[in-house]
Amino acid sequence: MPKKDGKSNTSAKALPKRRFRFCLGDVFVIVSILLFYAILIVGTWIYTRKNKNKPPYVRITRDGQVLLEKDLREFSEPMEYRIDGDHGHMVIYISSEKVYVKESDCPDKICMDQGDLKKPGDGAVCLPNRVVVEIVAGDEDDASGKVDVISK
Repeated sequence: MPKKDGKSNTSAKALPKRRFRFCLGDVFVIVSILLFYAILIVGTWIYTRKNKNKPPYVRITRDGQVLLEKDLREFSEPMEYRIDGDHGHMVIYISSEKVYVKESDCPDKICMDQGDLKKPGDGAVCLPNRVVVEIVAGDEDDASGKVDVISK
């Protein structure tokens, strides 16, 4: 309740100064975050350096069977690759610089929304048509013949 003279009932007490102190847990969290980012940066650098000189290949698979696997540098003129299946058709645009799904009969068209596939690791998947379009790095023999993971 304000006083009649217009001043507040609360007194202006000075708050005690706070000093920030590092605890052992604070140091552990900061070091863990820095170590995680250092490993992430070094891993990315090693991966890009390892795959830098390998030519990019386009690989198109349906139901796990390879339909097309070709070096992108061989496409001096752009082409459209058509896939007809039980659930409709797809048209895939392939050039020496990029690959993308140009047309698809699937209802949601997520494969078309993936945009341009330009570098190794980029990919587009059409689940209704069971088609995977991806850019891989390396030789054609290396890309298709090796096992990535062994599970028991």
